Amino acid sequence: MALKPSERDNFVYLTVALLLVLFLIAIAEQFTATMGGRFIKGMLLVALTGAMWSVRHHGGAFKSGLLVLGGFLFLELASYWLDLTELRLLQLTLLFLYFGSMAWLAVKQVLFMTGPIDANRLLGAVAVYLLIGLQWAVVYLAILEIDPTAFNGTEPGSWGQSFHELVYFSFVSLTTLGYGDISPASPVTRFLVYLEAIIGQLYLAIMVAGLVGVGISSRTSVTTRSGSHE
Repeated sequence: MALKPSERDNFVYLTVALLLVLFLIAIAEQFTATMGGRFIKGMLLVALTGAMWSVRHHGGAFKSGLLVLGGFLFLELASYWLDLTELRLLQLTLLFLYFGSMAWLAVKQVLFMTGPIDANRLLGAVAVYLLIGLQWAVVYLAILEIDPTAFNGTEPGSWGQSFHELVYFSFVSLTTLGYGDISPASPVTRFLVYLEAIIGQLYLAIMVAGLVGVGISSRTSVTTRSGSHE
């Protein structure tokens, strides 16, 4: 695998970065709860850096990622002096937009590009699923910043301290497991939770159908070209 990612291996970097961050966040919460918030924000910076590395061949996306990373760092430094909800919401907005843009780039490469279905494209489909869960977690965190009573079973605090709880809740909702240890406590959050569950199921159905369609189209093209040469 080349050190500089291309469209043949870029999702390896992205998927590994996302999975590693999710794992390290869990480890941080398990063993270092007192420093969990800062550690989690550091891991998010690692995820953003890994995501940017995976799209180095997309000049516009790479430059946008650098701006997001710079903005995130600036807001984090500002929050040390100004403990404002607005600054935290701006951070979450940057995360939401960047995770969304990464998911869209991945969807375009996985479903709309020609060529065979290889391991990189399958990893891209996994990365999109992870990014959807992270995006929804960011939405829940923003709601929690505005209304601390929006969810039952969560501890009050900054979004960095609540990140692990809402990421867990987001993926439980996305996969429709519904353990119930954390639950929505307002009409808006209930709407968002069942909307995420619907999107999670639709994504799996659409992505599987899309990959099958791309695979059939690719084989048909190869067969047509082979027949024309005979």
